[in-house]
Amino acid sequence: MENNFANLAMPSTIELNDLLHDYLLGLVLIAGGGRPGDQHPVQWVHVSDLSDPSPFLTPRTVILTTGGQFSTPLEQEEADAYVRRLVEVGTTALGVGVGLQWDRIPPSLIEACEQAQLPLFRVPYDTPFIAVVRTAARLIDAQLRSDTSWGREQFGSFSSLARRRNLGEAEQAVRSVVLKLLLEGQRDLAEQVASKMLPTLPRGQVAVVIAPTPIASPALKELTPLLAEQPGVFSSEDRQQFTVIAEHSQLATLRRVLNKHAISCGISERGSASDIRELLEQAERAAELARQSPEEGPVLYRPEMHAGVLQLLQQRPEAVRRANGLLAPLRLHDERHKDELRLSLEVWLAHHGQTSAAATELGVHRHTLRARVSTAASLLQRDLDDPDTRAELWAAMRILRGGSANSSS
Repeated sequence: MENNFANLAMPSTIELNDLLHDYLLGLVLIAGGGRPGDQHPVQWVHVSDLSDPSPFLTPRTVILTTGGQFSTPLEQEEADAYVRRLVEVGTTALGVGVGLQWDRIPPSLIEACEQAQLPLFRVPYDTPFIAVVRTAARLIDAQLRSDTSWGREQFGSFSSLARRRNLGEAEQAVRSVVLKLLLEGQRDLAEQVASKMLPTLPRGQVAVVIAPTPIASPALKELTPLLAEQPGVFSSEDRQQFTVIAEHSQLATLRRVLNKHAISCGISERGSASDIRELLEQAERAAELARQSPEEGPVLYRPEMHAGVLQLLQQRPEAVRRANGLLAPLRLHDERHKDELRLSLEVWLAHHGQTSAAATELGVHRHTLRARVSTAASLLQRDLDDPDTRAELWAAMRILRGGSANSSS
């Protein structure tokens, strides 16, 4: 009985060498193997490109990464800290896929693993991570079947369910990486990562769908084959939403299912595959309105759903920072000399450079205003006769004033 309870406390594991010696995977141990005979038990394989995956790892896990989370070049201090976190949570080994982020495993990572005696192995470009995960699952299940009959009866169903769940998690991790690459415009790299694991990525005219999670089971059952298996449809899921990119030819089927189950979601306009980031923003805006609508079902994006350009810029810290920098000479002058150059220039721009009308609004003589505008131009080192300069200054002032239409408020 004591041995049976030991089986309950310690799920079945395999040795790392069992995985490394599967010749179809082509895995090569690079460093940290220790002495012959050292034990390296593997309970599961996890895929992550997080800089600190330790909160999501359990002991006896092999972690696979492309190295996309690291700086280039990978400094020794960063590599040491990463490996140390893995060792502290009982990670069995680290596998690095080459040909994506790195053509070769960086020497700093090799040194860190060697010093920590954490086995480090190379995953060749032609071996998708999901193949390593599935091989480990097969070997672990085989080990489980070789355990006692009591153990098989008690844990067989649970183990199979857990491993299916972990396979799903590994696939979703790959989908998240592919979506990130698509949004960054790295289409070729996204296709390389997705190859041999996911259906063909969407091409040509596409649309983006954003749907909140979770989706009710009846709808999810009907959507799953379309989202996970259909060429020309790509999906990724996180805790907040489903993101779906679909070719034009697949969109009608997808919309039919969404309408049938009255799923409140947002659907972008159609655009090219290179416009995915813009289409994603459209779908997110439509999804936000769908959540606020009393009626259930998809909401199609329309241009009027978005605020004006200036209001969009106000939400971007970089735009506010640049506007502040552009107008800083006027602000500093006004603070030091108790002057009103910025206000004078703003009113002058609002009146399209008409000095008399602007001077009347400000209550100053037109010569005074003309002198202020000239001083402002000198401080800004800009040609105020240039329409682009006027537009840029006006936009900066509106951004910093919250987009108010009242120029002198």
